[in-house]
Amino acid sequence: MLYKLNSDINRSDYSKVKRVNLSNIGWKEKDLENLLSKNIIDFISSDDLMTIFTERPRQEEPDILAVDKNGDLYIFELKRWKSNQENLLQVFRYGQLYGRSDYNHLNESYKKYAKDGRDLKEAHEKYFSLNESQKLSEDMFNMRQHFLIVTNGLDHDTVESIIYWRRNGLDINAIVYWVFEIGGEYYIEFNTYSQAEDYLEYENSCYIVNTNKRYNPNSTKDMLDNSKVAAYSTGYKEKIQKLHKDDIVFLYENGKGIIAYGKADGVVNKANFDGIEYDEYNMHLNDFTILSKPLSAKGIKDVLKYALVFNRTMFSISEENATKIIKYIQKSCI
Repeated sequence: MLYKLNSDINRSDYSKVKRVNLSNIGWKEKDLENLLSKNIIDFISSDDLMTIFTERPRQEEPDILAVDKNGDLYIFELKRWKSNQENLLQVFRYGQLYGRSDYNHLNESYKKYAKDGRDLKEAHEKYFSLNESQKLSEDMFNMRQHFLIVTNGLDHDTVESIIYWRRNGLDINAIVYWVFEIGGEYYIEFNTYSQAEDYLEYENSCYIVNTNKRYNPNSTKDMLDNSKVAAYSTGYKEKIQKLHKDDIVFLYENGKGIIAYGKADGVVNKANFDGIEYDEYNMHLNDFTILSKPLSAKGIKDVLKYALVFNRTMFSISEENATKIIKYIQKSCI
């Protein structure tokens, strides 16, 4: 999240900077590809990388293929839009194709890309300034592969998939970027090689929020009566601050399921709760809809084809899954 701070007397005042995506400013995936391939060492903090090639039109190739000092292969998949699980399948497909590539195949691809007359091995030695003892033999290239998805944010499903594959020994990670509009100008921010779980706390637009029925039965009724989403007590209430204007919020009641939904208005309000000052943070929900029939946890599983874990105060789901839930609600629960 990027905030504009007030440097005047009222320094507690701040505002969220508007997020956009690359398509809003006319950028194509090829533009992002060129930015990354020409400045690749700025985006991979752990290793210097040398680009072998960038994708050619109508070819089944990764967006960027690169190699590090040790000859490891880095396979990039770039997306202007928020990532989803299909991006993982695509980068795995490229891994299947290029993970078996020997030096001759990589060398042929490099020579078509670089067009400088040098072999990959010679270019690699010069790029990394290797001495005689450091130079790689041909069979040392592509002994290990690394997979990287470069995307405008991550959804919950993709993050969980990345965590799953990493725990099972696959070297896959994400480079997440955000585009901001400030005073009519555009800025791009890259976060490289962070823990995948951290992205869930940064970039989301659709949420499920528990109505706190277990701890205070009146909380659910209060939210429904006042068309709002709320969270309570330090460590939980602050989650409401993560909501942006027009983020989709589903209210989930324990034992019933999703009971209502709406769009956040972006304004955080503070109220007293159980006699404690400002122990409730809440936000009004526009287009607020109360379901005549709650959508149960099992019903959500049937709609999404997998089960969600409802043991958190607030968690994100992908826009795709939010759309599926809303379509089902409008057809069967109103």
